[in-house]
Amino acid sequence: MSKKEELKQQILQLTREYYNEVHKTSKVFEPGKSFVNYGGRYFNDEEMVNLVDSSLDFWLTAGPWAHKFETRLAKWLGVKHCALTNSGSSATLLAFYALTSPKLGDRRIKKGDEVITVACGFPTTVTPIIQYGAVPVFVDITIPEYDMDVTRLEEAFSDKTKAVMIAHSLGNPFNLEAVKAFCDRHGLWLVEDNCDALGSEYTIDGVTKKTGTWGHIGTSSFYPPHHMTMGEGGAVYTDDSELDKIVRSFRDWGRDCWCMGGVDNTCKCRFTGKFGELPAGYDHKYVYSHFGFNLKVTDMQAAIGCAQLEKLDYIVVSRRRNFKILREGLEGTEG
Repeated sequence: MSKKEELKQQILQLTREYYNEVHKTSKVFEPGKSFVNYGGRYFNDEEMVNLVDSSLDFWLTAGPWAHKFETRLAKWLGVKHCALTNSGSSATLLAFYALTSPKLGDRRIKKGDEVITVACGFPTTVTPIIQYGAVPVFVDITIPEYDMDVTRLEEAFSDKTKAVMIAHSLGNPFNLEAVKAFCDRHGLWLVEDNCDALGSEYTIDGVTKKTGTWGHIGTSSFYPPHHMTMGEGGAVYTDDSELDKIVRSFRDWGRDCWCMGGVDNTCKCRFTGKFGELPAGYDHKYVYSHFGFNLKVTDMQAAIGCAQLEKLDYIVVSRRRNFKILREGLEGTEG
C-alpha cells in the first residue's frame, strides 16, 4: 500500500471513530418526554466516510461521485436517465424549462401558454411557470386526500394548455391513472414533482411503477426532511433521451454539448459539426443552444447521496411502517 493510500485509510478510520463518538446515539425514547422530529437527516458513518473520501480527492464540482449517483438512482427508479442538480427547486425549474426548448418544435411551451397545476402545494412547483411567462391554471383539491380533483381537469383545459405539472403531496400519489389519461388524450406533457413521494408506487392496468416515472419527467429533492438527503440536492429523471439532453443543457449553462466534464468528444462532433451561422467545425463544447443556468451539484454532496442510496429501500419500508403505526394509533380519534 502506498503512503498516500495508507494515510487515506487512516483518515477514513478516524472518521468512523468520530461518528461513533459524536453522532451515534443510543438514547431510549421516553413517551411524553422525548422530542419527536417530524423529519430530518438519517445517516451513519458511511455518509461521513464518503464525504471525507471525496473531499480528499478535492474534485469540487460534479464528477465521478455525481455520475455514480445518477446511474444508481436511475436504475433504482427503473428509468434510463437521471440528472443530478443542486436542489429539488432547481430540479422542478429544469423540468419545466426543458419543455420550453425550441428543440421540441410545436410541442414546446411558449410564453402565454397554460400549464395545469394544483391549487394546494409547495411554491416551487408553480414558480418556474410564472418565471418563464407561462400561465398556471389552478385546479382545486379534494379533502381528505389533499390531491388534485381530477373531475375538474377538462374544465381547466383550453387550446393554450401545453402541460400538467403537479406534486404527489406528502407522499400521497395523485390520481395518476386519470391525469395520465387526460394528458394522453390531449397530447400534453406530464411533469411529476416527486419530491415528497420517492419510493411510492402506482399501478395502472396491472403495471406497477414508482411515482415520478409515469410522466415525461419526474423530479426529486434531497433536502434533509425528505426520504434521503445530501443537505441540498435534487434530481430530474426521464425515459426520454432528448429531454435528458435538454435538461442537462439547461443545467450546464445552456451548453449544447453533452460531453462529461474532463471527458473529450463523447458527442463525436466536437470539431466537425455545423451549428447555425457559426463556421463549420466550431468547437461544440462552446456552442450554447439555450439560455441556461448553472445548477450542478458538488461531488461531495453526491458522495453523501451514494451512501444514502444504499439505505433507501430500508427508509421507504420504515416510513410505511411508521405511517401504519400512527394511522392505527389514531384510529377513531375525533376532529
